[in-house]
Amino acid sequence: MNIVLSTFILPHEIDDLEQVLLQLKKSSLLLDSKIDFSIDVAMTIADDMIDWKKSSLPKGYFLDRLLKLSFQTDWCSKTFNASETIKGCISHKRDVLSRYEDADYFIWLDSDIVFDERTLAYMITSLNTLLEYDYTIVTPEIVKLWDTTWDCLVNEQFIDKPLNYHLTNDPYKDSGVKGEVSLESVSNNVPEQPSYKFAGGWFTAISAKLLNRIGIPESFGHYGPADDTFIMWASEKISKLDNNQVRQFKLKNLVVCENYKYRNQGHYINYMSIFNRKDEFKKIATSNLIEEFNKLT
Repeated sequence: MNIVLSTFILPHEIDDLEQVLLQLKKSSLLLDSKIDFSIDVAMTIADDMIDWKKSSLPKGYFLDRLLKLSFQTDWCSKTFNASETIKGCISHKRDVLSRYEDADYFIWLDSDIVFDERTLAYMITSLNTLLEYDYTIVTPEIVKLWDTTWDCLVNEQFIDKPLNYHLTNDPYKDSGVKGEVSLESVSNNVPEQPSYKFAGGWFTAISAKLLNRIGIPESFGHYGPADDTFIMWASEKISKLDNNQVRQFKLKNLVVCENYKYRNQGHYINYMSIFNRKDEFKKIATSNLIEEFNKLT
């Protein structure tokens, strides 16, 4: 089995990337050597994302940090790319999908995700039991988020927590194994939503066959909510059109968290001139979502 783990970062997220890579290193000690892993990291250094001339921290500092992290990642194949053209997680995912033709699964990781070192081993064990299916999506569980439409993925210990609990919780305390870990089917039953529910960077594993069939359209640009939303709705359409039904599963009692509480990048941001293009990129991605969905066959 060939597994590709991919992460995109902005330069000021380099410390977050280091934490993810250290945890993956620990995870590697629990893995079966028969699995072929690749880590693909992209960090944007584009001049229209960071005004390096007005930044006290030079571009070279972040290039050196990225190179150091590449040297420390020695347990699998790796690609660490400082890119002028990749400017967001969507363009990175598109690029990765085009380059790994032999991949069986892609695992998307946000740089601020906190996870137990056993998460990767549990994920691979589960994927090995799903080889008979062409189109699969597997996620860990999560804590309570901003609305109840995510409750099909929320671990039962956090189901009664208040909305937006994820913004103030301790991710190191709440992530990890919360009971016997098992593989369970997921079916989102919220009206006017697809049967599938996941977010791209929360240790989500998606079969390469599914991603290659759906694709990540160029019109989505660099960043936005379009990639996972598009895949969810496209999976719904595929399941209705033919017999290759898309199946989603979750690792019950294995929880990952986004790190809102301890994420502080001021020691970089205060010394950098950053162009915040999130809203611009989101508008581009969402404006093309319906048109790209209608193109699907």
